[in-house]
Formats: sequence, structure tokens, C-alpha cells
Amino acid sequence: MLAVLAFLARPAAADDVVTIALPQALRPGETAFVQVTVGVIVRGQEVEVTTADGRPIGTVSPFGIRSGGEAGTYTMPVPTDAIRDGRLSLRLLITQANGPPRPPTVDEVKGVTLSVVGTRP
Repeated sequence: MLAVLAFLARPAAADDVVTIALPQALRPGETAFVQVTVGVIVRGQEVEVTTADGRPIGTVSPFGIRSGGEAGTYTMPVPTDAIRDGRLSLRLLITQANGPPRPPTVDEVKGVTLSVVGTRP
């Protein structure tokens, strides 16, 4: 079974935390995955994905993208214990060699999708 929920083009909170609700609680055998759709980013930049409290989920590090081209969609598994009260809160940051990490613009991260994959009973 596959359930997909929530497409967010921009974090809604002032602290740049994206919160996505699951359609239902995870059942035995199900795994949550976060998909990050990345637009145009500069060579050497990465998108760091962590829980709101800083626990690493993954890093999008595009390689071989043509200059000015969109980087694509990247999928990362989410640890079950990162989901609290049926919600997943994430922080996305652009890391760059010439400056401190910063929240992505709407052109750099075009969306965040949460999906649940598992076996049917």
C-alpha cells in the first residue's frame, strides 16, 4: 500500500520548520519516506534535512546537474520514532561553502512530500 500526503511549497512556520501530518498512524510493516523536490541550486550547495530538533534524516547532494537545471526529487526513509502524534516536523537548510547554512528559497526547495509504504494485511 502507498499513501502520499502533503505537498508543501514553503515552510509555514517562522522558524522554517515544515510539519507534515500522516494520513493515519503507521501500522506494523509500514515505513514513512520524505521526498524533497529540489529546484535550481548552485554547484556545491546541498540540502540538509533534519528533524526539528536536529536529528539527521538525509542530505541532498546533486551531482552532474546542468547549470540552471532543476536537481530533481530525492527520497529518504524516516525513522519511526521521528514521527510524533502523527506528525513529522522537519528543518531544511541549504549548506554552502562560502557562508553559513540558511533556509532554502521556494525556488531551491519546491516541495516536501510524505509517503507511507507498507504491505497490505
